[in-house]
Amino acid sequence: MLVCGLLNVGIKCLESNAGLFCWADMRHLLGENSFEGEMALWKKIVYEVGLNISPGSSCHCVEPGWFRVCFANVSKEALSVSMNRIKAFVEPMHGPCGKWFEPRGSGS
Repeated sequence: MLVCGLLNVGIKCLESNAGLFCWADMRHLLGENSFEGEMALWKKIVYEVGLNISPGSSCHCVEPGWFRVCFANVSKEALSVSMNRIKAFVEPMHGPCGKWFEPRGSGS
């Protein structure tokens, strides 16, 4: 659900077959291709979007623009809200991202 939601807004993730987090490639959202640019994007996501994801530099990632998105112990409803916040943040920069989704069983 998380990886598909991120892909729907143009954010690719590293492939895996299990885990509690994913590595999201947000290099294309950086204002500046540097760790300072990564921190600026992280601050926007924290303060404007209201989500706290980990900048890759805090996890010793050697390339700026990668973020660790943890989804452990997150309900489908909370994940849907998070994905819609990310969509609202990314769309003004890159245009409409196509269809979105509702969590299964939401009745909407």
